[in-house]
Amino acid sequence: MTRIQDVDLSRESLQLQELLDNLKTILNNGNVEIEVTAASAPAYTAPNVTKFVLSIYGSQYRLYISFMGDWYYATLTKA
Repeated sequence: MTRIQDVDLSRESLQLQELLDNLKTILNNGNVEIEVTAASAPAYTAPNVTKFVLSIYGSQYRLYISFMGDWYYATLTKA
C-alpha cells in the first residue's frame, strides 16, 4: 500500500489547501491500494467497486482503473 506524505500548507492559499484535501479524498485519504498482475487485463469486478490494477504483461505496462463496472487503462511507457 502506498501512502502520500502529509504536507504543511498552512501558509499557502485556501485554494491550494482545498485542492490537497480533494486529492486526498479521491485517493482514499492518501491510501491507494494497487493490485499487480501478470495477466493481460484484470478480472471482472463488481460495478460498485473501484479498483486499481497494474498489469505487467510481457513488455506492456498498463494501469487499469475500474469505474461503474467498466475498466479504463493508461499505457505506461519509459520516458
